[in-house]
Amino acid sequence: MIEMQQTYDKIISLVKNNISDINDNNVQFSDTNYKPFNFDKNNFKEIKNSKSNDKIAFIDGGSAEIIKSSNFSLNLIRIYHTIYQRNKRISSKKIDFYAFISTKSIDNELFYNVEFINHEENKIELDKNDLLLNSLDETIKQGITRASISNVSNVIRRFSELKTAINITNELGENDIIVLDGSLQCTFTNEKKYMDELYEKATEKNIIVSGLCKTTTLMTDKGNSIANALNKFNQEGKWLYHPVVDISSNNHKAEISFTKLHEHSKYIFRFEIYKEQKQNLNNIVSLIANNCKDSVFIGYPYGLIEADRQARISNQEKDMLLTLFSTKLGKDWEKIKNSLTSIDAHEILDSIS
Repeated sequence: MIEMQQTYDKIISLVKNNISDINDNNVQFSDTNYKPFNFDKNNFKEIKNSKSNDKIAFIDGGSAEIIKSSNFSLNLIRIYHTIYQRNKRISSKKIDFYAFISTKSIDNELFYNVEFINHEENKIELDKNDLLLNSLDETIKQGITRASISNVSNVIRRFSELKTAINITNELGENDIIVLDGSLQCTFTNEKKYMDELYEKATEKNIIVSGLCKTTTLMTDKGNSIANALNKFNQEGKWLYHPVVDISSNNHKAEISFTKLHEHSKYIFRFEIYKEQKQNLNNIVSLIANNCKDSVFIGYPYGLIEADRQARISNQEKDMLLTLFSTKLGKDWEKIKNSLTSIDAHEILDSIS
């Protein structure tokens, strides 16, 4: 009993020592293309109420792997966007399509190839060549091992979100806003092609491109969370914190800020805007803050809550699709199941644990 108490005391001591006051200087970046600015109370700006009539388009995507083998993967991809004006939804659209990913040998290298199965009226035009990825591609690889075929669905979903944003520019006008779920950083091979096209289309019509991250892995130079570092300033109300860092990377043409979008919110979000449009940052955040008053998740844009909910593919829907395809495959399903056995072993262990 005494030994257990000593164990608990040690744990409590370690926790307390790691939540004590830390003198954070700035946000830590490992890439030399990022030059952080030191934390400064003067970088906080009050978010004022906006009376703008400009529209905001929110975009999010979801995916579910229906059938997986070592050499193929069938995925349902779902992209949803909704457009708000003066805090009222004026349009929305959901797009579903299937992506069949299979292995392909090219010059003795293993690649992942994608085939799309679309409903014609909902087609998202992606170039299949952009998704012909080497299984050792650094942007999808897991550590030092070959990338799982399942990882390609993340690339497809991201490219589809960006292509949807490009298409939405046709529905928007000057000073309207596109809000992507996540960062504007290009992390996948060929992603920059779609991001640059979005920037070009948006710039032509003076449409703002932005992204809001639900979570951030960024830390301070002392290993503290950004939220903890900013909360130490005890800034009241709703606010925008900027500038954070000067970015010179061609894969991340963005201006990073942090924001608390409602005075009663406990959450601080990372918000990014296309670097060439940073002069609009304050006005854009003020307008987005108008969409953050819903008690479902106060301080977070309701348009993104809606997009997340509508793009999400439930386990129940996934199981129904698996049953559907196994039925349609008939006798061939038994042959396919043999190739799934090793993949499913982990799921069986999970179910009995």
